[in-house]
Amino acid sequence: MAKEFRLPDVGEGIAEAEIARWLVQEGASVKEDQELVEIETDKAVVTLPSPHVGKVTKLHAKEGDIVKVGQVLVSFNDADAPASSLRPTEKKDMGTVVGTIGDEEEIVEVPQPVKAIPAVRARAKELNVDLTHVQGSGPGGRITKEDVESASVRTDDKADVSPDSYGPVERIPLRGLRRTIAKRMAAARQHVPDVTIWEDADISDLEVVRSKEKKLAAAKGIKLTYLPFVIKATLSALKTHPYLNATLDEEAEQIVLKKYYNIGIAVDTTDGLMVFAIKQADQKNILELAKEISALAEKARTRKLELSELRGSTFTITNYGVIGASYGTPIINYPEVGILGIGKIEDQPAVKDGQIMIRKIMPLSLAFDHRVVDGVEAARFLNVVIDHLEDPNLILLEGK
Repeated sequence: MAKEFRLPDVGEGIAEAEIARWLVQEGASVKEDQELVEIETDKAVVTLPSPHVGKVTKLHAKEGDIVKVGQVLVSFNDADAPASSLRPTEKKDMGTVVGTIGDEEEIVEVPQPVKAIPAVRARAKELNVDLTHVQGSGPGGRITKEDVESASVRTDDKADVSPDSYGPVERIPLRGLRRTIAKRMAAARQHVPDVTIWEDADISDLEVVRSKEKKLAAAKGIKLTYLPFVIKATLSALKTHPYLNATLDEEAEQIVLKKYYNIGIAVDTTDGLMVFAIKQADQKNILELAKEISALAEKARTRKLELSELRGSTFTITNYGVIGASYGTPIINYPEVGILGIGKIEDQPAVKDGQIMIRKIMPLSLAFDHRVVDGVEAARFLNVVIDHLEDPNLILLEGK
């Protein structure tokens, strides 16, 4: 008897998803709960298991296709048949490994099959090379980085370009994380009349505290950056100015003040920007925040975040200072009301107690929804953040 598997709502009203990778082929026999397909939705990669036993008679979408909830993904003939796995390894890797990984890494089998270590797969993704069309020159037919780069040159020579009025162009499908980012940014710009203000924080005293305590943190396996301190300073400001910890319900014409504090943290990945949420951030101390930030950032870079870890933030912080930028106009993580940008920390001349001296300066950029917050309140909010960063004793006194 024929059966169908349709795209389910994988969480919180998801309307559509992209087929990231098929884990079975037509004609394969599968067993119940065997992994069928990896889909990308709302910045997360989710693996869907088979609800049936039987043979796959048809895959109704290709990798890269956008499918709607309720749309048929797989047709089965559920006649009893010995289940066979198309993928001999249980390790899953979407090719988003950051940095260099040595050749001693485990070889990962992909559906065709193809042999390539994660670093090679990451390079192939960067160059838009399909590994199934690459002949491996390494031991046992393993694909090397050189194979991928050579294939990239050949692909470029055969690129399908469509000229515009001035010359050749290349059209790249808007898919995956970049498609999600585009939709989110468009929604934010469409709905939010945002304004940005800039100020500097003298964090010289905070640096003394951080430098002293980072050794204690390192002994516990925790990297202590400035970010946990910024979160603590932001929490104090949010409690003082609750309209920054809110959303605007346009249909009901209500400002919804959130009585909980989930801080979104923007992190750069090879596929684009992702925002994970530190839940109940006000209930965690500096070291707990540092540990959670590190763990979730790594999961973001390897695309292992759960949907629940991407949802529920009430205010977002983005740190573009790590790439050398000082100021910006960060786009609000809609439907939130504000976002705080952290710029590049530098030693700069400053006046303190009537004397010019070198101080450590952190640039801050606050973007806010002017429908909910006026400039005066936003400036006062930012002043609270700066006060706590400049006098870390305020953070320590407030504890959790």
